[in-house]
Amino acid sequence: MMIDVKTILFDLDGVIIDSEPLHAKAKKLTLEKFGITYPATIFDDFKGITDKVFFDHVSNQLDTQKRPSDLLLNFKGIIFEEIISELKLINGFLPFLGRVKAKGIHSALVSSTSLYSLRLVDELYHISDLFDVVITEADTELHKPDPDPYLKALKRTAANPLNTIVIEDSPNGIISAKKAGCFTYGLTSSFKSHILMKAGADDIIESYEELIKKLKF
Repeated sequence: MMIDVKTILFDLDGVIIDSEPLHAKAKKLTLEKFGITYPATIFDDFKGITDKVFFDHVSNQLDTQKRPSDLLLNFKGIIFEEIISELKLINGFLPFLGRVKAKGIHSALVSSTSLYSLRLVDELYHISDLFDVVITEADTELHKPDPDPYLKALKRTAANPLNTIVIEDSPNGIISAKKAGCFTYGLTSSFKSHILMKAGADDIIESYEELIKKLKF
């Protein structure tokens, strides 16, 4: 890769925090609480997609009582808060970010997560304090796979996409980053490499240690 990297944009879930299992657990407990039958693949099918979209689908397509999606979403939030202490960081993230900062490279968090969920994570790890810019669901009307989140991050960091790389773990995130014109690494924490490549990832990494070698950091 012949890029003079000036800025690195990070997704949150699956890239910084190993949260997908917790989100799936909270969704599962919510559906079971409300007696909603669901297909076994539903949690994988909605990886990298906002909780609002997930529960809109559940309310419209799966819940025979058609309860409001906000009711389900709020309950899921309560469950997630109860199990948040189980949350772990993705291995190698902090050492990698330390190298990024030592090189004077700008960084931003670009996520479709809600402010509420990010605050819960910040209570454990103070993630927001680690970045120059933070983009959440609240900052964009259009979410991944639309490029708007990454376009806003590029604007707020005054970054040139030609000097920017993105680290993503989901097809929707990769599509979003590529539409914004950024070289994008697919991290195989949530999806297999062939799925990430099909979505348009420029390269695949299995760990931050591998990325350090690729970037010669």
